[in-house]
Amino acid sequence: MGPFVAGVIALCVLLLLARGYLRTSARTLASGMRFSGGLILALVTLALAITGRIGFAFLTATGAWYLLLGSEPPWGNPYRAYRSGPGGAEGNRQSGGGGSPPRANSMSRSEALKVLGLEEGATEEQVRSAHRRLILQTHPDKGGTSYLAAKINEAKDVLIGRR
Repeated sequence: MGPFVAGVIALCVLLLLARGYLRTSARTLASGMRFSGGLILALVTLALAITGRIGFAFLTATGAWYLLLGSEPPWGNPYRAYRSGPGGAEGNRQSGGGGSPPRANSMSRSEALKVLGLEEGATEEQVRSAHRRLILQTHPDKGGTSYLAAKINEAKDVLIGRR
């Protein structure tokens, strides 16, 4: 009977909160919902950490941090290397990348061929054509992801000798 009572109490609290939300402006409502969601995710994070599910705890902690503070958490974004700007893949290309050593996780030639769907011995024109076709399909402006676009760009660079 304990879980039933807790459920009824939680439902009553939610109804009281909902009553207060109905009297507010849309902006205040959105802010309150964001805060409530962040608070719920923070509690879920705590429960996951206590039960030893650290991987899931980091996921929910990231969401809670973003909802509560509106910024990227200090433990960062695993896709940061594929963003444009200083330190990102595009930033290295713009600065010439002259003296910088290749990244430890740089793509091999065979991986680059697979990404672009080409076979060994492809000409530079075939590489450029495959790159153009794929980037048009997977560009973030077309609904793709910046990660995929970065991988396609990296594959082209590897195959035409920029890396």
